[in-house]
Amino acid sequence: MERIRVTIIFGTEPNFEKAAFEYFILNVNKIQSIYEFCFPDVCDKYGNLIYPKFLYDKKKIKFSKNLEVVDKYVEDKIIESDHCIAIITESFNNKYLFNTGSKSSVITTDIWERHFSPPTLFEYLLHCIYTCLMYSKVVAKDKTLNKEQLGINMHSHPDMRGCIADLTRQKYQDRIAITLGYVCEEHKENILQVYGEEYLKQFSYVIGRKWIGKIDENGSIAYNLRHIFKFNINKDSGFNKNWWDKIKDKFYEIPGTLTGEILKIILTAGLTYFLIKWGLIDKN
Repeated sequence: MERIRVTIIFGTEPNFEKAAFEYFILNVNKIQSIYEFCFPDVCDKYGNLIYPKFLYDKKKIKFSKNLEVVDKYVEDKIIESDHCIAIITESFNNKYLFNTGSKSSVITTDIWERHFSPPTLFEYLLHCIYTCLMYSKVVAKDKTLNKEQLGINMHSHPDMRGCIADLTRQKYQDRIAITLGYVCEEHKENILQVYGEEYLKQFSYVIGRKWIGKIDENGSIAYNLRHIFKFNINKDSGFNKNWWDKIKDKFYEIPGTLTGEILKIILTAGLTYFLIKWGLIDKN
């Protein structure tokens, strides 16, 4: 089976743990055979990422024009891609999560708040990536869609079913669909007609997220994220960490026995201070 090549670019400076996200997404290449995800080399001579120049409307990206910008960027940078997905940090001027077309899609992280996690920002992006690809009807070069398949509506439904295709006007509601990893019967039937049974099987497996594994399961994706990239998929949001998050990470790396001894010292010192302050022991 020929894979569909999907390139992922950063439309703006990412506000999330970039290396951890890249590791997370590239693992999807190992667990399914429909798509091949890649991050193209689009840097200047100093190694800095070159971003597309989006069109703005009152400091927000124009929803109706952004796909043209991505298509032009792909052409100018000579990016080999069947479908290109740009991830941005700004909002669209209509507050949508993403915009998708046949050749490209744009997803914003702006509306996914830290306090929404879990699920993490990475799981939100995976959800949006797969929804965009389903909507796009992009297929491998060795396959074409007939007129009937092209006419099938793959887009969202306004009622909330816990399905990946829910139109979630209240963005926090996407937590439900991400957590469920569910495809409603209507969209299952549409996927079968457009993409086929094997696609539905692999699609469902990816959005089900069991492949991430457990954080205490040596060698799992969750384990490697925690121990190599210092990202705890059970707790961290996925956004760039603040100083307190980094302190907690350092504390996590201390062996358990040493952690216990440090806590004993802190508690002993604190208790001693208050006993002296209250005059219950002589400070001399």
